[in-house]
Amino acid sequence: MNARLAALACAGVLGLAQTAFAAAEYGSVNDTEYQQIVKDLDAKPSLMADRPEISRRLTTAQIDQLTKDMGLNPYTWVAPVTVAAKQADKLSGHDIADISVMAVRAGKLVPIPFQIDERDKDGWVYVEGISKTELDGAAGKFDAKDEIVFMHRDTGKEPYNAASMPLADGKIVQEVALSDNGSTRYAYLVTGSKARDPARYVKYDESAHRFTGNFHNFKQSKDNLLLFEDYRANAGPTPSHRVLDTIFLDLSTGVVTPWPRVSVGIQNIEAKLLGVKHGPVREVLLLSIRVVVAGIPVFFIRADMTLYDEGIDLPVRLNIPGGEILTRVLNKPVIDIGLDLNDMKGGRFSAAVNPSGQYGKIDGKVDATEKQLAIRVPDKNWLWLESGKGFDIMMQVRIPPDWPVKAELYYEDALKPEKKFATETFPEALPRMGVRVNELPVGKLNIDLSVVLWFPATVGESGPAGFAKRMDNPVKPVLKAL
Repeated sequence: MNARLAALACAGVLGLAQTAFAAAEYGSVNDTEYQQIVKDLDAKPSLMADRPEISRRLTTAQIDQLTKDMGLNPYTWVAPVTVAAKQADKLSGHDIADISVMAVRAGKLVPIPFQIDERDKDGWVYVEGISKTELDGAAGKFDAKDEIVFMHRDTGKEPYNAASMPLADGKIVQEVALSDNGSTRYAYLVTGSKARDPARYVKYDESAHRFTGNFHNFKQSKDNLLLFEDYRANAGPTPSHRVLDTIFLDLSTGVVTPWPRVSVGIQNIEAKLLGVKHGPVREVLLLSIRVVVAGIPVFFIRADMTLYDEGIDLPVRLNIPGGEILTRVLNKPVIDIGLDLNDMKGGRFSAAVNPSGQYGKIDGKVDATEKQLAIRVPDKNWLWLESGKGFDIMMQVRIPPDWPVKAELYYEDALKPEKKFATETFPEALPRMGVRVNELPVGKLNIDLSVVLWFPATVGESGPAGFAKRMDNPVKPVLKAL
């Protein structure tokens, strides 16, 4: 009898587990539950941080519809809003700990996740005791190059009404208006209020080198932070699929003469984590990167890897020690930087050079169109992949127009690519996307560029070109004193 009861109990537990698993499956949200999610999200902007399984269960079409139902578009759904200290002049010199951000949701004024990042005199995010350059401005005061950061999607469609939305404590200082395509959304900068939304969209554990976001997660190699391990998306029908095989960085160059050529890969890079500026909206990893060839430091790279729940922003400052001498010694250098993705077969791709609506297939074959897909930067600067697995990848490389160098984006979809990298786990590219620098400026010591990656569920009806246009022309916050 006891054995039978135990068996029944086990069967019951197993049945509950299977039911829970099924309920968390992609596409398991019916119309009734979807409408409830819309209602709940309208009232609580951080709902999906509290219930991360929602992004796993909604289909791509449902996420696209949810974006529309919330009065947003695919870019404003994933993008942050930054308000600089010089814009929020009514908060100038105010204690950072006393500032908060609110929005009107479902007729009520509620706190939304936000953070305030201070910056050093070189413009990098400042972390006390870690940053090598001194803070620009006064510590703990909102001034200089400091900025308030929150998600565009967390703002409200309704403006604040003092008569019907009294504050429990504190004072609204300034209104932030975001006008886009004929509609306006609002957020409010507040002082003296204890109300906070405790939700976190992102978390980075520096002891384990692991990032967890609502939409994607990954682990970095402890020996080289540019090597991503076990990168996955928390969305789509195959969440166990490892999206990214490796990041590659390959320097091929002659020394004095074109031949023989020396090749240096990402395994020759020393990428160290200096520190982390934690926050609920973005985690900023302060990196120090050194490229060593034959025991000689060739490049010093300073970077802040900024991690959002659906994106990565990597501004890079490249320093060449003894720049004029070294760039004359390197003969016809070629630098490849990019992503080696894992099994995106069946998806589509497009690029800045493609006519609108023209897409190529990810099929492991290099066709005539792909062979001609050299995109001169900064004239054209984006590549897009539709994975077919519940997410897209939009890659944009930004290089100052006055940078006297030849660089281009490239795309390679081949089962047997021309190059192999020691860091690959999966031998097939399927595909690769990145930027190739094939001429360095002689004598230029400091080179600035940035790589921006967004992982929207979909780029929407306007396609990748429309998404890229919004990236180039983000909504500018307009502030008004109240």
